[in-house]
Amino acid sequence: MSNSYEVVTDIAEIARLNEELGRRLSRMFKVKRTREITYPAGHETGTVYFETATGLHVRAWSPSERRDKFINFLLVGDPSSSSWMQIDVQMNFPANSYNRRMAGAFVIDEHGHTLVAHRGKLTKGKAGLHKTKVFREFASRVVEADDKGLTSKVILISALDDPELANRLWGFALEAREVATRIGAEENDDTRGDSAPAIGGSGGGSGKKPAAPPKDPMLKLRSYFDEYAGEGTSKGHGGGKRTVEHGDIVKALETQLRGNGRSQKAQAIDLAIVAAEVDLYEVKTSASTTDVYTGVGQLLIHGECIHELLERTVRRHLVLPMAPRASHKKHITKKGGINIVTYEKDGGGYHFQGLA
Repeated sequence: MSNSYEVVTDIAEIARLNEELGRRLSRMFKVKRTREITYPAGHETGTVYFETATGLHVRAWSPSERRDKFINFLLVGDPSSSSWMQIDVQMNFPANSYNRRMAGAFVIDEHGHTLVAHRGKLTKGKAGLHKTKVFREFASRVVEADDKGLTSKVILISALDDPELANRLWGFALEAREVATRIGAEENDDTRGDSAPAIGGSGGGSGKKPAAPPKDPMLKLRSYFDEYAGEGTSKGHGGGKRTVEHGDIVKALETQLRGNGRSQKAQAIDLAIVAAEVDLYEVKTSASTTDVYTGVGQLLIHGECIHELLERTVRRHLVLPMAPRASHKKHITKKGGINIVTYEKDGGGYHFQGLA
């Protein structure tokens, strides 16, 4: 199988990359404290580096090295407190000999960029969560990578040389904690036999028969969880950096639109805002002819499927970093009935133009 991503498996190279990760983080995390750190398997006394010396929810990093692994605990806490700190995420990498049990991984994309990734190993309490459910929640950043002769799924978090490395790491840690809570609650509901109502069905007191689930599971709408739900592939969205960026854009778009209706998603759909009518969004990280053609096709086909499923008018929106060329835009908007939305980077977020 030919993949566009490759997990770094050479132990010497992993050690070098972990050292580089530490060097970059140490520039920001300089306030040194000794704290008791707790995690599902127990607790230990460790050195914690805080981002600032004051505050209640200050980002913190605790690196260390053991015989079999390089440890990076991501935490949040009060630098002036002596209370125990619970880790949010472990970004550990194999040392001494290669193994896939560590949660962290370094990945090389098709352009030669090195990315920090996570293998989807999360826990709730002392119980490990099903990785398939974890990958479902981070699906916009899930890719398949060649892993020493095997194919592994990983969640891309950040390019190692990204100036936003720390923000992306601790953003992932926050999302991971939320994901663990959601999956834990979902599994409790499954255990009790409490099945949630079908998302997007007629429901309520309308008297209509609830819509049958779509035959294609990739078009089954479900609640939006701060991540696009597209199926991860070996090629991602044209490279690791673009894959990470895609999830950021969809998240920013959902944040701005969530007041207009219920935010929903499907494996094949970036974002749907469901109210009396449905607004369907497809996000692309370039305005290339290929991306524009692909986005238009997805909106036309998926829009018809959603219209048939929900029996509601569907408005289609193609979200691009810039407008397509004039001849394409005219036919997309007039004959295709698709609204063009453009975005640009705005500080730490995105600004959108053309939202209806």
